[in-house]
Amino acid sequence: MLTPKENFLLAAVEHRIPEWIPNEMTDIILVGGAFETYENGPFGGGLDGFGVQWHATQSASGQPVPGGKPVLADITQWEDIVKFPDLDAFDWEGSAGMQFAAPGANRNLKLVEYGAWNAQFLRLTHLMGFENALCAMIEEPEACDALFAAITDYKIGIVERAAKYFKPDIFTNFDDVATERGLFMSPATYRSLIKPHHKRLNDAIKAHGMIPFMHTCGKCESIIADFIDEGALAWSSAQPMNDIVAIQEKYGDTISVIGGYDTNGRAGLESATNEEIEAEVKRCITTYGPRGSYVFMGFRLMNSPDPMSFFEGIAPINAAWEKYKNFYNK
Repeated sequence: MLTPKENFLLAAVEHRIPEWIPNEMTDIILVGGAFETYENGPFGGGLDGFGVQWHATQSASGQPVPGGKPVLADITQWEDIVKFPDLDAFDWEGSAGMQFAAPGANRNLKLVEYGAWNAQFLRLTHLMGFENALCAMIEEPEACDALFAAITDYKIGIVERAAKYFKPDIFTNFDDVATERGLFMSPATYRSLIKPHHKRLNDAIKAHGMIPFMHTCGKCESIIADFIDEGALAWSSAQPMNDIVAIQEKYGDTISVIGGYDTNGRAGLESATNEEIEAEVKRCITTYGPRGSYVFMGFRLMNSPDPMSFFEGIAPINAAWEKYKNFYNK
């Protein structure tokens, strides 16, 4: 029998049929992400390393959101105003030790995935607000390009430190460039302003011996080919407002799909019944599983300020996955 690590690699990286359909929430060790306090502010809210104010939500499992007065009002002034976090002031060794001390964090059995939140586009929106950021991309593309380059340099610094202290197998870049209806910008704008910086970051990830994954929520199907060009081996978290089956059929063994669960529908609500959750998990596995290169991931955000409520929300989803994960053995 394969380990979760071996099984996940078969599906997500080697594009072969695994023993069971892997689960992003159970079969790997997730590190980084919320623990990057220089990116997201301290737990419970506060300033991040850029001076952006973050607020812990009273809903959405306590997930923090940026708010308050924008740090950057004029994109052409970014070099004078934007202050990047001092990455050497962060306790990388201590953070890694704490995260790997979590129950089940056995890297001999599971892959390690480092999640780097707030990539190039998202960081611009955090500094300026969404409306001003989108206007800046149209009105001052050269200044935006220069700031994206600086953000990428900074992110490469994170890649270097993550490689040294966490030694992850996978490094995932989080950049939500889409809503549930489509991209925030035209595909042409994405390709001219954002894509080159995503690619340079992925090149650095590969140069440090890690596998690059791309995390983009929303309807981003128009740029999946660009993710491939950038060097991403998998796309998460794929949501069904995209035609996931068509993406699997078109791109096959070029990029893997992680997700599928309808987080925007009934099964994504706190009030979802176990029957509704199980039906959605079964739909994902029977719809996306047959085409291979697929990893299941499902979650729902609970109406609680306690981040631990997230695990309460995904427990019945993972229980249903356990029931149906042996799809390939039937």
